[in-house]
Amino acid sequence: MIDYKKDNEIKIMQEGGLILTEIMNLLLDRARVGVSMIELDRLAEKEIIQRGGEPSFKKVPGYKWSICACVNEVVVHGIPDNYQIKAGDAVGIDCGVYYNGFHTDASWTVRVGSGSQDGALDRFLASGRKALTSALKEVVPGNYIYDVSKAIQTEVESAGYSVVKSLIGHGVGRSLHEEPEIPGFTRGQREDTVMIKPGLVAAVEVIYNMGGADVVYKGNDGWTIKTKDDKISGLFEATVGVSNHGVLLLTKINGTSGNNRENRPGN
Repeated sequence: MIDYKKDNEIKIMQEGGLILTEIMNLLLDRARVGVSMIELDRLAEKEIIQRGGEPSFKKVPGYKWSICACVNEVVVHGIPDNYQIKAGDAVGIDCGVYYNGFHTDASWTVRVGSGSQDGALDRFLASGRKALTSALKEVVPGNYIYDVSKAIQTEVESAGYSVVKSLIGHGVGRSLHEEPEIPGFTRGQREDTVMIKPGLVAAVEVIYNMGGADVVYKGNDGWTIKTKDDKISGLFEATVGVSNHGVLLLTKINGTSGNNRENRPGN
C-alpha cells in the first residue's frame, strides 16, 4: 500500500532533503584522490547529526554505516572501508537522512581525478545524469510510473549502456523503502502501473552499467553488489515529492533538474 503524504509532511521532507543535499554536495567535494571511503562515511555521520538529522542507512537492520560507497564496478550497497580513491575512479555515494520522522534518499556518481579512460567514463556518467533528469520530468500528476521507467530505459539504452533490472527505485517517507516500486525499465502495460498523484514521494534511481546488466555479490559481506563483468557501474538518485501545489525536487545534488516547481494560487 502506498503511503501518500500530506503537504505538511512533504514540507518536512523538503527540510530533510535540504540537509541531505548539503551533505551529498559536501561529500562529493571531499571525494578526492587519496581520501578513503571510511573517511567520507564518518564525515557524513558527523554532518548529518550536526544538522539535526540521523543517518537513514543506520536504521537498516544489519547495516552499520551512514553511506554506501560504490567505486568503479560496485553497483550498490558498497560498505565504506579503507580503500583510498585513485585517479580516474568512478566514485558513487549513496546517502539518506532521517529528519523529523521522514527519510530522504539520494545518490550521485563522479569521476575523481584523471585516468586512462576519462572520455568514456565522462560520457557514461553524462548519460546517467541525463536519464535522471528525463525521469524526474515525468513525475507529474496524471502520468504513470511506467513513464518514469521508460524515460530511464530510453536514455540509458540509447547511449549504449545497460539498465540493472534486479535493482529499482522506490517510494520513501516514514520508511526508507516504501511502495511503489520504480524500475528503471518498463514492464507490463502503462495503465497497469501506479498513476502519479499528489502525496506520492519517490526516490527515483538510475542504476546502470557500462557493460552488461548482470550483477553479483562481491565478497561475502552480504551487502556489496558489483557488475558481473567487472565493468563500471553508475548510480544517480533523487527524492521527489508531488504536493497539491506542484512537484518538489527534495534533493538537488550538483544542480539536479526536473520539474521542481511549486504552483501557488494565482501563479
